[in-house]
Amino acid sequence: MLEPSDKVDGYLRLTAAILLFAFNVLLATNIETPFPSLLVEAYSIPLTRIALLTLVLLSAYWCPSVGIMAALAYVSLGSDVLFFLNKQ
Repeated sequence: MLEPSDKVDGYLRLTAAILLFAFNVLLATNIETPFPSLLVEAYSIPLTRIALLTLVLLSAYWCPSVGIMAALAYVSLGSDVLFFLNKQ
């Protein structure tokens, strides 16, 4: 699964990696980023966290670069949202 099967798959992998990298640079580098209250409430449900972790694992299976970016986004989102849950 490391090699793209065709050009479209390669472009999709590159696009996903770039979008997740942009998310990580713009939001994950800021500590205590305010997220919408709906996202904070949804993150407090364990099933939501399991679904997000499943998406991270599937993206890592699809492309390791995308998986790394998704894992960084998941960790940074979790740390910020948990900060807001403890603050309320």
